[in-house]
Amino acid sequence: MIDIDKHSLYKEMEVDSVLSNVFNLYFKKFIVLFVSSFIAIFIMQFLFYQLGFLKIYEASLNDMDEMLRVYSKLVGKIAIVSVVSVVLYGILNAFLYTYLIKSDIDPEARIGDIIIESFRKYAIHMVFYLILTMLMIIGGMLVGVIAFIIGSIVALIYLGTVLLPGGAIIVAEEKNAIEAIGRTFSLTHKDFWSVLGSLVLFMLIMILVSIGIAAVSAIPFAIIFFDYWGEAGSFKEMFNAKLYNIGIWTVLINSVTSAVTYPLYVIISIVLYFKLLYVENENKPQVP
Repeated sequence: MIDIDKHSLYKEMEVDSVLSNVFNLYFKKFIVLFVSSFIAIFIMQFLFYQLGFLKIYEASLNDMDEMLRVYSKLVGKIAIVSVVSVVLYGILNAFLYTYLIKSDIDPEARIGDIIIESFRKYAIHMVFYLILTMLMIIGGMLVGVIAFIIGSIVALIYLGTVLLPGGAIIVAEEKNAIEAIGRTFSLTHKDFWSVLGSLVLFMLIMILVSIGIAAVSAIPFAIIFFDYWGEAGSFKEMFNAKLYNIGIWTVLINSVTSAVTYPLYVIISIVLYFKLLYVENENKPQVP
């Protein structure tokens, strides 16, 4: 097991320091985080594009019946893409967690060794963890729906908060997916309300960041819109989705924007894990 107490994040943290640590770590490791996330997300986005999923978006803006026809033809491919996405995100998460934890404890660790270790030791557990947590959240929300919509929202917030440190637990404590889920419940409840407060503030910041990134990524489409302004025969035609299909550049833009933000969700998981671990160890009864 990793010598966890040597990690720089293993310390007492308040809500504000949780957020500052998240963004400090993000900017410190940005290049590796961005490049690795971009590669994995680009593969997924390119697969979506090659299999024709962009046609669903185009059809939805033009004709609902056409959208349903296109969707029905892609049902089999949706299953394939879902499996590939979970596997790729599992592999990506395994690397990001391993890199962020191991490189802090051992600054001399090489990227190649971390990639191999993350794939060999943690990738399969991370894939199963993603599957199990998604099933738990969906199940919790369905139970919540039975108890009215408010119950579904409460279930989503509760399970999303409790399960957040799971990826860090798989790497730091070398547990499998089922063990990690059990550990998240016992660990998160050591300081649940502080974790929830940190997560709420983090999500509010991410909403603002996502709005800013979406505005920047919309610039190419705005340019095309104004280029077609004079050529469009009617106001409705100006919003024809086919005019704004910029092909492979759509894949590239989506991959870049997702790669900018995705590592932050891994980092908040790691920071909260070390915060909770510190609280747990500090509250243990002292052995005389």
